Amino acid sequence: MGEASEAPRSTAQPVPHLTGAALRASGDILDLLPIATLVCGADGSILQYNKRAVEIWGRAPEPGQSHPDFVRGVKFFASDGTPMRTSLVERVLATGEPVRDTELRIERADGSEVYVAISVDPLRNARGDMVGVINCFLDITERRRMVAQLEESRRLAREQEQRFAATYQHAAIGITEIAPDGRLLRVNEAICAITGRTRESLLASHLFTYTHADDADPDRESFRKQVAGELQFYSIEKRLVRPDGREVWVSVRSSPVRAASGELLYVVRVVQDISERKIAERRQKLLIDELNHRVKNTLATVQSLAAQTARGEPPPAVFRERFEGRLTALSKAHDQLTVRHWENADLRDLLTASLAPYAATASNRIVLRGEDIVLRPRAVLTLAMVFHELTTNAAKYGALSVSGGRVEIAWRPVEENGRTQLRIDWTETGGPPVAAPGRRGFGSRLIEGSIAAELGGGANLTYAATGLICAMVMRMELATGQGPRHAQLIGPV
Repeated sequence: MGEASEAPRSTAQPVPHLTGAALRASGDILDLLPIATLVCGADGSILQYNKRAVEIWGRAPEPGQSHPDFVRGVKFFASDGTPMRTSLVERVLATGEPVRDTELRIERADGSEVYVAISVDPLRNARGDMVGVINCFLDITERRRMVAQLEESRRLAREQEQRFAATYQHAAIGITEIAPDGRLLRVNEAICAITGRTRESLLASHLFTYTHADDADPDRESFRKQVAGELQFYSIEKRLVRPDGREVWVSVRSSPVRAASGELLYVVRVVQDISERKIAERRQKLLIDELNHRVKNTLATVQSLAAQTARGEPPPAVFRERFEGRLTALSKAHDQLTVRHWENADLRDLLTASLAPYAATASNRIVLRGEDIVLRPRAVLTLAMVFHELTTNAAKYGALSVSGGRVEIAWRPVEENGRTQLRIDWTETGGPPVAAPGRRGFGSRLIEGSIAAELGGGANLTYAATGLICAMVMRMELATGQGPRHAQLIGPV
């Protein structure tokens, strides 16, 4: 069991008959050897071994034990990992052919592993008959581990070098190496793309050549401190000017590379194009300002709703029902606008949200007819309140208060007074007989007033014998058409 490229080869050929006295004498000699040694008889019995062999085996053979019995449960593997059916000692005993300088992996019975370099030679008497074998082997486990670590280290170094080169040249962010005097020593493809300039023009330039004049001084002062050793790392955001005059916002992270003596060799600057982020920040600020404005308007709307709902001093239960309904309508409009980042909302979706609770009995009770229209936020909030008032009135007194009633809402662009406007017609049929109220309530005032004040249009309520009709016209610039669409029925089919 063992291997040894340095294993001494047997020169004791021919050998005398292996007597007990000879074995005792050879045992003393074997223990002096720095290499593990095993002597077996022609029948495979273990005749002699030294202390070094026991150290590698991790155990000693029983007296008179044969080599096959001793290695039972031990697995041998060739250098390429191929399992071996028999040990090399058994092979030499069977063939009489020596095995020299072979490396093996041996898996001991307890599961531990050892790598050995091994040489096995036959022992012959004066007549040339094989009387045994001598096995010399050396534990090379530590050597193999060190060689493997060295190879792994070399492999990782190669990979790292290749990775660095690939990363440097093909990174999505710009990388430059700057001399202490500000000259550009090395640039990658990304910085060329960011600046819009060739590698040659950049390498012929200075660090601040293409920096926007208003942003150069802070970067120049920080770089001076970094070269002087007063500043280790720094980050800065600045603008670069491209050949076409366009300004590009970049984020720069500047890091020094110094020798062991502390001398500055060069500075590595990582440059990232943050133009989109700057645009997003400006857009976000505008949105926040707009949101603040809308919040104030919404609070004003809520205050107005509360005040108008409370007019006439209705009972608390009635006030609560009306006020909560109007707040819910306003909340649903806000939800639809939030989904679309407060840019617009679909007219059909707005109507569906308002009317769907009353469309549970028949598929043809509510009909939406018109092309796809998206509304701007002001129109969404105003029409949400208008549709809530019309829906609530229809549910209490009009077409939606009876099972056979029907509401149809149709909309289309129309030409009026030389400009395109959006017309929406709310028509109720099949409900109880209607008549004009004796006094105008909050709902009527809200519908007519908000359409005129908020949407620059008008609303006309007609109490026909067949049911309420509300015709609304508003500025078309508050909405955008997206193409024709067939009528849509709301409710179960």
